[in-house]
Amino acid sequence: MLLIFSHFEVIYVNISVMKKAIVVGASSGIGRELARLLVKNDYKVGITARRENLLNELYAENPDSYVVGAFDLSEIDVIVPNLNRITEELGGLDLVVISAGLSGQTLDFDFKVEFESLQINVMAFTCICNWAFRIFREQNHGHLAGISSVAGARGWRNSKVYNAAKAYQINYLEGLRNHAAYLKLPVTVTTIIPGYVETRMKGNNYVFWVAPVEVAARQIYNSIRKKRKIIYTYRRWRFIYFLFKIFPNKLIEIS
Repeated sequence: MLLIFSHFEVIYVNISVMKKAIVVGASSGIGRELARLLVKNDYKVGITARRENLLNELYAENPDSYVVGAFDLSEIDVIVPNLNRITEELGGLDLVVISAGLSGQTLDFDFKVEFESLQINVMAFTCICNWAFRIFREQNHGHLAGISSVAGARGWRNSKVYNAAKAYQINYLEGLRNHAAYLKLPVTVTTIIPGYVETRMKGNNYVFWVAPVEVAARQIYNSIRKKRKIIYTYRRWRFIYFLFKIFPNKLIEIS
């Protein structure tokens, strides 16, 4: 708030600096809804994904508030140059949300399928986290949020590589958070652990506590705004995640 005195009158002028965010995986699902919520709350948002046509649809909703950057996360070498370009066009960076993922479920032990999943869920994820954290450390502020899953609690027989990758994400983000705390850096690292959300990643096997995308995105946005360290959507999944961790292995084997 700025006070301007003119001819003995006090004029109040609102001066707000628009925050800058990048949402990786903004073409659909939670990422798309989060991008919309951020724009509604005075962010300028860089949106990335592989499917440029879907990014352009989102851009068309509010061209002044989006910067589009379409690229494929499986091409690791192009990630940092593209993120740097988007950051330059935004004019800065305050928040990075990683919402991209690939299930990689295979019952036939098809290594090609599992490798593609690892490229996105582990290698690309790590590359983005590493890039964002270095920027935030250098500028002495920033917020990194990564969307993992309750699947990271245990290794399920039908989704081995996906669950393992989600466990990696949870632990990697925790390591970054502990690193920031040890160095007393004003950098927030948030781990987002959704339960079942109504997206194409969900599959058709689960029918309980399925959150609509809009509800999940709103809960995640509110928690990011409050700079929470760990987010569960819905909150009841915190309890389920704990149960998954302590289930006897015999129950996991037959699940």
